[in-house]
Amino acid sequence: MVEPSDAARGLKALREEAGLSMRQAADALGMSLTGYQHYEDRFKKPYLPVDLMRRVAGMLAGRGIAPARVLALAGTTPELVGVEPVAAPPPAPVARPRQAAPVVQFDRTRRLPVYGSAQAGPDGQRIDFDPIEWIDRPDALREVNGAFAMYVVNDSMEPKYEQGDMLYVHPTRPPKRLSHVVIVKTDDTALVKRLVRAEVDAYVVRQYNPPCEYAIPRREVKALYLVMGSMDGR
Repeated sequence: MVEPSDAARGLKALREEAGLSMRQAADALGMSLTGYQHYEDRFKKPYLPVDLMRRVAGMLAGRGIAPARVLALAGTTPELVGVEPVAAPPPAPVARPRQAAPVVQFDRTRRLPVYGSAQAGPDGQRIDFDPIEWIDRPDALREVNGAFAMYVVNDSMEPKYEQGDMLYVHPTRPPKRLSHVVIVKTDDTALVKRLVRAEVDAYVVRQYNPPCEYAIPRREVKALYLVMGSMDGR
């Protein structure tokens, strides 16, 4: 069983302190329940994503929880990310009914879905195409329909891409020779590799750890996506 990080446990504690269920928090953040649960139950990195915690800070501010406590779980402060501090709430009267969580609004057409992934053997991962979060789009994908991001969960491409790094993926631009690509196979296993060449009946790819080249038959490939860039997960 995967043990969540201290930051994930801290997020759960703040949500419970605010009197919100997981479902209420997910709805307020515009996320699926599965996507939100990832950050409380399965997130292993020491700090939560800054973009997510800015929205959590806005959600919990209405419950009297200071943004500084929330953003500390992302390794930052309200001053650094432009979040206004909130005054401490007055003492609550006895049996005061809880208010509904404020809904944080954002335009998904201008944001990029991040798809979850789970380990599926030493050389691949399975992509869950239910977004676990939404992030600001990089300029290269600003107006690209169907673009998405995903996390790296294995080490076959280190040191280029490490576990926890986020990849930005273009859905339609054809990869060139020696491009880095995401290959989705017919069994829904996703591989992050470097494309050496495309042959009539196979794709020849390269990995860095351990270094090797090998061919993937085209009949086993459902989709081939170009990696446009990445964000360091550390």
